[in-house]
Amino acid sequence: MAGLRVGVSAVLGVLVTLALVFVMFKLIDSGNKELNENAGIKIPDFLHVERDRTEHAKMTEVEKPDEPEEMPDIPEEQLEFEAPENVVNMAAPKAGGNLSIGNSGFARDSDYIPVYVPSPRYPSRAQSRAKEGYAVIEVIITTTGGVRDPKMIEEWPEGWGFGRAALKAANKLKYNPRVIDGVAQEVPGVLYKFTFQMAK
Repeated sequence: MAGLRVGVSAVLGVLVTLALVFVMFKLIDSGNKELNENAGIKIPDFLHVERDRTEHAKMTEVEKPDEPEEMPDIPEEQLEFEAPENVVNMAAPKAGGNLSIGNSGFARDSDYIPVYVPSPRYPSRAQSRAKEGYAVIEVIITTTGGVRDPKMIEEWPEGWGFGRAALKAANKLKYNPRVIDGVAQEVPGVLYKFTFQMAK
């Protein structure tokens, strides 16, 4: 009984498969034949015109520079000239002679020059009232370029703290010392004016 069912199922399966194959074949074969017979749709070619890139470009002509004039030959005798007496010699110094190098002294004579000037602290009371002023301080420049014994010579206006602030700043002044005959000299009585102005 079971064998009969399997046989009937197998026969039905084969018949259904053949029927489906036949239907698919007919569907494929019965397609719209008019499309195959008609000529294919032709897509028009786009026309590309070859243009000269320089057609609309501005052509600017560059003028050739004039040939440089040749320098005339000048005899060497005419190239020599006498230097005035007050001209400064910028040539590098030659080694030897009176030039001393090391800790024994300085190379040449020079006067004192300030190399560092600190900005004094603006007195807070004067700053809050937008008060401006100045203070003149006298110092002694030492042989090493520092300062000592600062003294206030003048303060204007008085009582606003400009002199006190200038004295504190004067202690930090730095100078190149005065040199005479290769030896650094102490310089007394040097005045420096500190000006206190509000930022504009």
